[in-house]
Order: sequence, then C-alpha cells, then structure tokens
Amino acid sequence: SGAAKPPPAERPGQGHWRGMAKVVVRLVTSSGRSRIEVPATATFAEFQAEVHSRTGVEPALQQFALDPKGQRSVSGDPSAQLAQIGIANGAQLHLVNKEATIAAQVLTKVPVPVEPEAAVAKSGAGAAGGQAASSSSGTAPGPAASNGGSSSSAPPPKQTTAIENKDGKKADPKFETFDAFLRNRRYDTAALPGSQRYVSSQLKQGGMIKLPPSVSLKQQPYRHIDTLSVINVPEMENFIGYWQSDLLENGMQRMGWMYGYYLEDKNYDEGCRAVLEGIYEPPQNMIGETAHPSDDDPWMSCVDRIAEALGLERIGWIYTSLLLDDGQLLSPVEIQRIARLQNEHSTDIHFTKYTLSKFVSCAVRPDPALGGLPSLNPFMVSDQCCAMVRDGILAESTDRKHCIVREPVKNELISDFLVEGKPNKKLLTDFFIVRVNDTAPKKHTRMFTHADFPRENRPTQPQSREALKKYFRKLSNSEPLWSRFADFHLILYMAREIDVDTALAIAECIRDRKEIPEGTQMLIKEITR
Repeated sequence: SGAAKPPPAERPGQGHWRGMAKVVVRLVTSSGRSRIEVPATATFAEFQAEVHSRTGVEPALQQFALDPKGQRSVSGDPSAQLAQIGIANGAQLHLVNKEATIAAQVLTKVPVPVEPEAAVAKSGAGAAGGQAASSSSGTAPGPAASNGGSSSSAPPPKQTTAIENKDGKKADPKFETFDAFLRNRRYDTAALPGSQRYVSSQLKQGGMIKLPPSVSLKQQPYRHIDTLSVINVPEMENFIGYWQSDLLENGMQRMGWMYGYYLEDKNYDEGCRAVLEGIYEPPQNMIGETAHPSDDDPWMSCVDRIAEALGLERIGWIYTSLLLDDGQLLSPVEIQRIARLQNEHSTDIHFTKYTLSKFVSCAVRPDPALGGLPSLNPFMVSDQCCAMVRDGILAESTDRKHCIVREPVKNELISDFLVEGKPNKKLLTDFFIVRVNDTAPKKHTRMFTHADFPRENRPTQPQSREALKKYFRKLSNSEPLWSRFADFHLILYMAREIDVDTALAIAECIRDRKEIPEGTQMLIKEITR
C-alpha cells in the first residue's frame, strides 16, 4: 500500500472559534485580572457565564462597571449582544463584587479527566534490565549560590525538603509557584525578567551616548511548572530501555518530544503539573555528543494534530546524555538549547499577559548513586536566561561550566551583567537552572492502555504490517476495541499506513472511551488478515 502523504501544517491556536470574529474583554477584579475572549455574536448571558467560570460569581450577582469604584455601571438584557450594551472589543471591565476570585492557572487546553495522584517517590521503573529512578520526590535541589569573579565556583546544590503550610500545601524553600509569587506582588509583571529587553547601544561621534543599564544576575524565585508526572511509565521505560540496550554502548544518544497535558498541582499553592502520556521520537542525528531532531520532519504537524485530537499537546522534550563533570546539573550548551525551546514554546495566554513557557526539559543520565542506572532529571531555565538568549546576549560557549556573555562588535555597548555586584562575563549555569519535581502515580490511570507497538524512526525496530498483526494477536478479544487501539505509536502508524483522518477518528474514540466506527473496524481487519 502507498504511504499516506503528510497533511499540511495547521497554525497553532486554531480552535473552537476558528475564523470567527471575537471580542476581547479585560476583566479586572479585586484579586486579579483575566483576559476573556468570546465570539463577536455572544450575548450578555454567554459573557456572564464565562465570567462565572473564571470568578465563581453567579451571573445574577455580577456587578460590572467601566471604573473601579462602580460608578459607571454596565448592565443589560441577557439576550442582548455585547456591543448593544456598550461592551466593545478591547474594553476594560471591572467586576466590583469583592467575593470574586480569579482562576490563577490558565491552561492551554481543557485537561483530560484523570484521577489526580499524590506525589510519591519512585523506587524505580524497570527499563531493559535496568531501572529509571526519580531524581526528586517532594524535594527540589535548587541552583547553588555563586561567588563573584570571572571563574567563580559554587557549592553543590543542597537537597531541600518541601514543607507544608497551614493549609496543607507544600512550600518549596527554593521556588514559589508562579501565581503565588505574582499574588504577593499584586500581579505586577512589569519588572519580571521576561518583560525586559537587553538592547545594546551604538557609539556615535559627536552625539549623546545612552549607556545600556547594568543587569543583576539573580536566581529565579518562582517556577512555571512544579511537577512532571510520568503517568505512562511503560512509555518512559521503553524510551530509556532502547537507549540502554541499542545506543549507549556505541556512544549514541536519543531524544523525543513529550506529549501530555497540564493540571493544577494540588500539592502546591496554585501549582501546575505537567502530565506525560506519550513520547514521539522524530528522525534525528548525532551532532557532537547530543541527539538533534531533523529540521525537516514532514510528520511533525501530523503528530501534533493527532495529539490534539487526543486532548494532548507538546509539553516538553526528553533527551539522554552521559554524566556531566563535577556533578554539574546542566551544561552551558544544554542551558541555551533549553532556553531556545522555551522561547519557541512560549505564550501570553496567562491572565496578566506575561509571556511565559511551560515547556519542560527532562535529562536522562546515569546516576552514580544508583550504580550507574539512569535517572530522570526534569528542568526548566529561568525567564532571565530565556530573555538573554532571545536578545542574543550569550555567546556559543566553549566553556564547559559557564555561559559566556558575547563580546560587543565595533562601536557597540552591551549591558554589564553583575554577579554579587561585580561585572562578570562568565556566568555559572546554576544561576539559570530551575528544578522541577518528578513523580510517578500509584495507580496507572493513563490514557493509553498499551505501549507495545514499535516506535517511529528506530532502525532496529521498524514499524510494519507484520508488527501490526503481531500487536493485535497478543490482545484479548474481550478487551474493548477502543482500548486495543489505545497505543500512541499505533495511532501514529495508522496515519501513515491508512490516512490521517482515520487516525484522528481513532484518537477521538480513545479520548472519549467510545467504540471504533464499524467502517474503521472492517478496514483494520482487512489490513491485519
């Protein structure tokens, strides 16, 4: 059979109101702000329902005004369109009810319903004769403090135990959750690193010179993701097992894109949890000591579409590497690569409109404390680091321990970066690291009931019709049909072997736990004869 052609890429953000004109209203309450988008044809009642979902104030009790004191009130017939009662696109509307609260954590899509699991320590997850151990559980080793000087050294990061507040929520000594941090600042984001621009100045003869301001290098006190939850443990075991058994002895590394969704992390005050459901391994090549995805993967957009049909999205990436020198957490090359990925996967949908990223990086390395067995190490880098990479401040470093501020070109002035009050061009990577906790669930309530079908782009384990027949022969006929298809890589293979629309239909059946259409069943039976 001929392979299906990859579909055209779909723009990110194409959603429920695709192509429909919208009205954007900036809602202000006593506890925060929220950006509300509704169709231009929305009625006042529909707008009130959206406000209720954001604030908890019943529509009948909502009191709107164009000013904070409520003197210029706004109201109208529930069936009237917003424009008819004076609510225009871009309007700032005040909800003067004092009991209103803003749902602080804005997710990119509605999460898949799963049973929330408690944060637990992973004793180990078997992978090809070995184990993948959790790097943290209820603990978050934070970045170490640095001394000044061009080649300053830092003490190894300390293990810090999360403690509980009076309300039973954990408080990490190193990091606050982002929304709790903002709440204490009255939601002011103007001074945050992601809002800054590191713009250089030019020397001009006979003119006034505006020196770029100095910048203090600080460890970030908050994080955007508090926990990476590996809910599909067999998927992680398979990824690590392939690296251990087929690649490691030849010095080869592996990477993959992590797919899942975001949930509120109830272990932390207004926390956010990234939940891993699947890993897509794109075509890739070794560049130096690391695996890099090919720039021209024609199926990447197809994978994203299938993930969206499943209710999932790309939440990060995972990569393998050898142990770094001197117990280092991330190398300068890794720091900049992670920053670029976070910048590529950033968004301003947070209710403050602050641009941020929830894209998690997970390093898999041998752990000497575990006898060389692989350990999961989830990270992000700071907003300040992302801004410096975005604005081209950091050089492509050859230093194994420091990120280097690039040298200015002729007649260019670059900001001084201060470490403990002293200008320094060699910046320890520890300043930029944000540790993320990782957990495994006690109960496997994952979306995919199977993780056995061969992965994509593995030369030693190709996908084929014979592999498809073998996969289905192993399954019991008493198992619901949707469950038999609930393997991430099987669905991706269906897109290639049959067509994308069939794969999308199967994905939606798995998402909703409903039977596969009869026509699709007959087609699969014909293929697997």
